[in-house]
Amino acid sequence: MNTPQSMFLGWGSLIVAAGVSYYWAKKGIDERRLELAKAGARPTEKLDWRSRIEKYDGQPAPVPAAVASASGNNHTPAVDQSTRKDNPP
Repeated sequence: MNTPQSMFLGWGSLIVAAGVSYYWAKKGIDERRLELAKAGARPTEKLDWRSRIEKYDGQPAPVPAAVASASGNNHTPAVDQSTRKDNPP
């Protein structure tokens, strides 16, 4: 059932699949970063989390155009006020 050959084949297949997936994902991420850098949409400054909070305090964080267009849903859903429990009829 679990012979050394089958264990080797299973782990080897898993490692190869993970390596190929990593390479494919990294390639896509690098292409997207290069595209954003060319378009000027990628921020060049590196901020830590405290600096980001200070910079964007009270306003939503900016979303790159490539990310917003990739999501396909650029609006917030409307809230049905009639179903809220704290709203009197």
